[in-house]
Amino acid sequence: MSNERPSTFTRIYAAGAIVLVLISIFAVTFAVQEHNYRVLSDEITGIDSELQDTGARITSIRDADMKDMNDYIRAYSEMAPLLDDYDRHLQRITDLYNEARERDKRLLRVERLYRRPQLNNWENMSEILNVTHALNKVFRQETSIIQNMALLPESERMQFWHEQFLPLEAQEKALRARLLIVGQRMSPAEQ
Repeated sequence: MSNERPSTFTRIYAAGAIVLVLISIFAVTFAVQEHNYRVLSDEITGIDSELQDTGARITSIRDADMKDMNDYIRAYSEMAPLLDDYDRHLQRITDLYNEARERDKRLLRVERLYRRPQLNNWENMSEILNVTHALNKVFRQETSIIQNMALLPESERMQFWHEQFLPLEAQEKALRARLLIVGQRMSPAEQ
């Protein structure tokens, strides 16, 4: 009988120790995942803010009241370095959103207990980023065309403008409209 008692107590202690180890592992995993989630969220917020600031500067230059070809040449020469910054920020935020989407797909995530996956958010943000990449590409093409136009004699600029720039401007307007529509589909909580 004395042999059974230590064996039972040993099993109870062992089971209790296992439960404590599992709880500790769960707590550490939770803390690490929560920290990583916050770091990623903060980085996305920071890059998003920089992207919006640079985009606003580009838009204010692009949408300024330009009266003649020289105004366009000057404006697009100001935009060119901003487009480089915008490209870097856009690529970084795309990478961060892809990382966050991949994290959301993982099976072993403690956050699933209290935070639901943002599937609509990923779809909308993916589309917004795709449209933004396309819009940025059009801006770059417009900038290149304006730079080429600046090299032409004054007499040839108007024809070049109509043949080369105006089709891109139509694409730009269509992409801006699409971006507005996609942005309106997102709930305020997703933005």
